[in-house]
Amino acid sequence: MRLAFAVLCFAAAASPLSAQSLRPFTVGVTGGTLGIGPEVTYDINPFLSVRGSATFFGVGASGSTASYRYRGHAHVSNFGGTIDFHPFVNGFRLSAGARSTEHNRVSFTGTARNNRTFSGVIYTPDQVGPLNGEVRAKSISPLVSVGYVRSTLIGLTFGFDAGVMFHGRPTAYNFSAPGQLGTNPAAASEYANQQQRVENEVDGLKYYPIAQLSVGYRF
Repeated sequence: MRLAFAVLCFAAAASPLSAQSLRPFTVGVTGGTLGIGPEVTYDINPFLSVRGSATFFGVGASGSTASYRYRGHAHVSNFGGTIDFHPFVNGFRLSAGARSTEHNRVSFTGTARNNRTFSGVIYTPDQVGPLNGEVRAKSISPLVSVGYVRSTLIGLTFGFDAGVMFHGRPTAYNFSAPGQLGTNPAAASEYANQQQRVENEVDGLKYYPIAQLSVGYRF
């Protein structure tokens, strides 16, 4: 009896929020580390909702080693969704889902910082030529996050989420070196070393941080 009474009390406390089912859709925009793009939310009941979004962005970066300087450009284009659980029947939410990340990639070019010597012959950086390649994540990446959304029955909504996406070990491939680095047999060892260096650098990048803000309108 006590358990039944507690359940009834909980249902009664939550019942005012069930009116939200009359306005279940929220359409808006999200932006952050996953990119910027449209977002749609559908409230199933006061405890559960589902969200879907498509996000895009591009950014350049550079770095260097003792022998080579690298420049890269990240192209992020992904979409996916989450199931949001509101354990306290309010704006606080725990989310889990997945995103399609097969189009996320980093294109990079490495150039020698100084003259290189192969078989006793000195080559300038221009003669050594670039080392080009790409880094890509796996096709589907699961994610988890915690967040909060502030909304009314109808009108503007504001939310944020923080978490992590598990995109696994990125793959480095499509290496090419049109200059001496790739065509001179004497440079084969250095060419292989630079490839291995790139692969070692991306080997530990198995997790991607999530920090997203969102603004929408509830219908």
